[in-house]
Amino acid sequence: MEKFEYLKPVTQTIDANREELVDISLDIHSHPELNFQEHHAAKLLSDSLEQHGFAVERGVGGVETAFRATLDGGGGGGPTVAILAEYDALPEIGHGCGHNLIAISNLGAGLGVQAAMANLPGRLVVLGTPAEEGGGGKNRMIDAGVFDDVDISLSSHPSSNLTVFGTEAAIDETWSLAMVRYRFDFYGKAAHAAVAPEAGINALNAVIHTFNGIDSMRQHLRSDTRIHGIITDGGTAPNVVPEFASADFILRSRDRVYLNEIVQKVVAIANGAATMTGARLEMPTPNVMYEDVQPNTTLARAVESNAHAISMKVDPLIPGRGGSGASTDFGNVSHRMPSFAMRFAVAEEPVPGHSRLLTAAAKSPLAQESAINTAKALAITACDLLTNPALVDAARAEFAERGD
Repeated sequence: MEKFEYLKPVTQTIDANREELVDISLDIHSHPELNFQEHHAAKLLSDSLEQHGFAVERGVGGVETAFRATLDGGGGGGPTVAILAEYDALPEIGHGCGHNLIAISNLGAGLGVQAAMANLPGRLVVLGTPAEEGGGGKNRMIDAGVFDDVDISLSSHPSSNLTVFGTEAAIDETWSLAMVRYRFDFYGKAAHAAVAPEAGINALNAVIHTFNGIDSMRQHLRSDTRIHGIITDGGTAPNVVPEFASADFILRSRDRVYLNEIVQKVVAIANGAATMTGARLEMPTPNVMYEDVQPNTTLARAVESNAHAISMKVDPLIPGRGGSGASTDFGNVSHRMPSFAMRFAVAEEPVPGHSRLLTAAAKSPLAQESAINTAKALAITACDLLTNPALVDAARAEFAERGD
């Protein structure tokens, strides 16, 4: 099946479902749900796919708010292309990362491909991947084998006021930072801070020494490293020696190998702080590592070409800005198969991610329109992959060259 045969029915089908897609986007936006609690959003999306004729499995990979919706082609053989939806929100600010838009751009892409699927080989899978904001939903699904039969993964992400494509990337370049989160709980001994301070062990001092140790280390770290933390518990009253104090840190760098070196240093600092103060250290947080996003310029060029084909506004890429300083569990997917997530504009002017400004932008008409166009570009690309073995081979060859 040639592109001219499926481009029109794919885009027309997405336009025909525009009202449903926008309604779902705004519904998810008005019902923000945190990591692994996205019951409302998961039901909206999986119900829609089921009503449109997809075979839907809910709770896949042992993740209650994950789903897998499958559509087999009518041509036999062919690859399995997955389109990944996200739909979790942030504490306090709701959809300040625009996951309601990721949800409908990938849902819409699935519905678009469906219009041509009877004449295409292979298989289309729409995966509902919860808990991107720190919970590592995709990691759990990978470990459970949900991605085992997937050949290529596509997705999307809001990108402030620009729609850009990383069509060039050096062999050692990454498109995000690898990330891991650690919580340090220090247990000391309470005492009256004025009457008998010598009888206490100050857990807050251990937290402060941890921050100071990390700050002293910063000058010796690579420039791509980011370490940011907060004190989540610092005691109950100034006249009581704190018997418990806790800090939460996120560590990032360009690749997981160097990130593991940083982790060892930071954990050593926390242990040293415990030794200095006499406090006891516990690290209760499961350390879910988000890997860096491995570029695939083959897929980036394919999606960009299709964005132009539908007359979507595409912005020039700023030199040296092919990736992001943020982190995502889509990176873990990108290290297991050729993958690409399209970055699309949601505002006329720059808006910071993870902010109330982006929360507001994520429900704007401009953002909905951009998400619909993104659905079209992804859907056409998925059809390209299903019908063009040479494109799949090229994406796989680049994936192999970049290695792991």
